Parts: sequence; structure tokens; C-alpha cells
Amino acid sequence: MADMQETFFDLPNTPEAFGVKLPEASLRRINFSALEFNNLIRACVEYIRTYYPDQFNDWVENNGIVMLMDLVAYVGSIISERADVLVEESFLPTSFTEEAVANHLSLINEAINPATPATVDVEVSVTSALPTSLNVPAGTTFNLTGPDEQALTYEIYRAPDNWTDSIQILPGKRGIVAFGIEGRFETPYEVVSSGGPNQEITITSDGNILDSPIFVDIITNNVTTRWNRVDVVERSGPEDEVYEVVRLENGIKIKFGDDIAGKAPLSGETIRTTYRVGGGIRGRIGSNRINESRPINPEPPASAAVEVTFRNTNPSSGGEDRETLNNAKKRAPRESATLNAAVSGSDYAEMASGFSHPVYGAVLKSVAAVRTSLNANIVEVYVLAEGAEGPVKPSAGLKQGLVSYLEEINVITDEVRVMDGEIKRIDINANIVMSRNSDASVVKNNVEDAIDNFFDVANFELGEELYLSDVYNVIQQVDGVKFVTIFSPTDDILKTNQLADPAAFGVGENELIVLGEKQLRFYFE
Repeated sequence: MADMQETFFDLPNTPEAFGVKLPEASLRRINFSALEFNNLIRACVEYIRTYYPDQFNDWVENNGIVMLMDLVAYVGSIISERADVLVEESFLPTSFTEEAVANHLSLINEAINPATPATVDVEVSVTSALPTSLNVPAGTTFNLTGPDEQALTYEIYRAPDNWTDSIQILPGKRGIVAFGIEGRFETPYEVVSSGGPNQEITITSDGNILDSPIFVDIITNNVTTRWNRVDVVERSGPEDEVYEVVRLENGIKIKFGDDIAGKAPLSGETIRTTYRVGGGIRGRIGSNRINESRPINPEPPASAAVEVTFRNTNPSSGGEDRETLNNAKKRAPRESATLNAAVSGSDYAEMASGFSHPVYGAVLKSVAAVRTSLNANIVEVYVLAEGAEGPVKPSAGLKQGLVSYLEEINVITDEVRVMDGEIKRIDINANIVMSRNSDASVVKNNVEDAIDNFFDVANFELGEELYLSDVYNVIQQVDGVKFVTIFSPTDDILKTNQLADPAAFGVGENELIVLGEKQLRFYFE
């Protein structure tokens, strides 16, 4: 048997031998994280005292060297801060300005979700059937007062996305259900085209401009042509009459093509943009908030006006505020990763969470579980819907709409079942000791607000746990609070890894934690 040959390796004993490039020796002691004004001043002082103790020791404020140190430290801190901002804005997780987040999301064909309007069914009825038709004009307006005590407008239409046809009560009928939507059409914005490629029109508004509808009409010699809205103008052909809408912080920008990718309006043509304003949770209304009668003339041969009653018998649905930057940064990458196809449970949950129906409202929260059967996968999607005052169980119409939507993008062997999510209300019972010198009313209001914000529905997902330490922390951070004792809940509310069970202390897979009753007692130390 041949002798085995032993091989020895010389291990490196210096960093350079590992291939690590060290900075120059003169830079190795610099603290690159200490570039704040006071730290820079301290570094300058230490440097002079270390290397020039005999040449300079006059540390009065009006000394020229001290003034120069202040100037150097100021400029250094500004440059450092700008560098920090640029680095943070260069990455989606750390970006904090709207422009940076929007630009990052555009790289994955995503955007910050705009505010959406609430919708409601409105009964349009007459006392007795008429021999002729009665037409209610599209866009009939109802002025209400919103929950913020500000003016609120609802308009009614024949059907979703039908902005022109009148609402018609046919002969022999006593009424019809119209489509009510919060918001209003603004006066169309008109400009005269200067011609040329890549034209842009910026429209600003005091109210929130809704994402839909936004119509662009090009008027030439009294001939009006409605152009088509596209996601990206650059994907269009040279003769395509298209436009792109870019959302701004306080308005929108309309972009046209360059006659290579998308047609450009000609010089002298009038560009008319029609849009609606409104949206947000402030537009949600309860039952019978629209409840009034108006005289309307039926069609000939009838001549006398009749009283037409307008009433919403059910609360509105939908109505969302503009998506927060933090939520957009979490949602958009996950949504983009699904590639508009549902395969895993997380895919189904993500696709369901972005679903809305023009009549039956929108999904607020969702979670999905894929359970394997003999011949197919059973996908159980649990959802909660948008309600006028928070999360509610979805209507049958919303669930059926979601099933149809998911069946268009799922795996053919998956059977989708949409089911009700559950709400788990957590009561807060606590004693709060306030500082002797604090204003009791201010502390009470701030504690109430802190708890409400902590339990905001945006901060919890279905099946997400609640840690008691987080509740303590949010109360104790309020100025003026010295000590907190929480009696309820008594412990962390952890996952049960099962479906909701009213008898269980933990949170089920399909349960959403919301705030129940608050029993807060305040004392001075």
C-alpha cells in the first residue's frame, strides 16, 4: 500500500493575507459615525490639544480658530446629514419621503394606493306608479355633513362607471336602486396644447383627486375625441391616442407621448381633463343619512311634478384614506412578488387584500390557508370588509366577487372558498399614575389617543399577536405618565394556530385584534 502523502496549509496570520484591504493607517482611528456637530467640535479640540498643545490654548468663543472650528463642524454636520439622507432614500425600506417611495415602487410597477370613495345603494322611489317614465339626472347631488363636521357630497348614478345615463323609473314601477358614490365632479380643466412631444399637464386641487374617473378629451374644430388612459405611455404605438396619469402629493400630472410611443396633441388643440374629488374614511355614512324628497317632472304626457324620495337604507361601504408610506413599503413588494398569480397561501391573502368591488365594498384584511384534499387543494380565504366604523364581516356579494376574481388567477386545481374573518375585541383596564406637575386633562387625552392609535386596524393583521409589554410601552411613553398597572388583558395574547374560538384566550388564525372597552383610572402620584 502506497504511503499516504500529507499536505500542510500555511494559515494566514495577518488581515492582508486574507485578502482584506485595510484603510490607510492615518484613517484607521477615524470614527465615521461621529459626524454630528458636537462630536466634530470635540474631535477638533482633542486634535489640537493632542498635537499642538503649546501653539494654541486660547479657547474663548471669539477666537478666530474657535470660530473656524465651528464653521468646519457646521459644514461637516450638514454634509454628513445630506449623505445620510441620500443613502436612506436610495433603498425602499429606509426611504421616508413620498417621492422616493413612489420612485422605488415604480421600478416594480407598483404605486401608493390613493384614497377611494365610499359607495352606497340609494332607493329612488315615488308614492305611486306613474304612467310614463321619470328620469333623474345622472350626478344628482346630496350635501351632507361628514364625521369631521365638514361638508360631504354624494352623487347618484344609474350604475358603477356609468357617468352619463339618467336614472330611470319605468312606467308602472314605483322605484329603482341607484348607485351612490361619495365625492363630486370638479369643473373640467382646459388648456391649449402648444404642440410637441412629451407634453405634460399638472392639475392641483384643494381636495383629493380620485384615481377614477379621469377623462381626457382632445377638442379640434368643435370635434371632441376621448383618449384612452394607459399605465405606461412608452408601451404605446405612434398613432395611439393615449395618456398616462401620474399622482402627485397635491394633484395629478397628465403625460402624453412623443409620436413614437403614444401620440402627441397638436398645437392649438384644446385638452380638457375631467376628474372627481373626494375619498377617504370621512366619506362613510350610516343608514338614512340620505333621506329627502325632491320634485321632478316625469316624461310627457304627464306634466305635473311628482315628489321623488331618495334614501339609503343601508350604511355605505368602502371609503379608504390614501395609503401610508409604511404600508405601501410593506404591501407593494409582496403584491409584486405574486406576479398576478395565486399559488401559495400568502399569494391568495395578498391578492385578496387588494380586492374591491364597486357595489359591495372592499376587503380590509385577509389571510389564507391551503389545505390538501384527495384531488385538489382547498384554499380557504378568510376576510374582513371595510365598514362605516371599522372592520365588518363581508357581504355575500363581496365574497362571491372575490371568489370570481381569485378563480381567474389561481391554479386550476385549487378550489377557492371565501369565508368570514372574526373580530377579537380586547378590553383595556388600567390604572395610570400621573406626574404631580402634569395637566390631568392633557395626559388623559394623550393616553386615550395613544391607545386608540396603537389598536388602529392598520397595525394588526389577521392572526397577529398582542404583547402586553407593547401596551405598557405605548402608555408609559406619554408625557406626564409615571406608572401604569394593567389589569386586562392579563397576559400576552398569542397565536393558537387554530381557527377562532370564543373560549380561547389567544388569537386564532382568522381573527383580528381590535380595541374593545377602555376602563382607565387616573391618579396623581
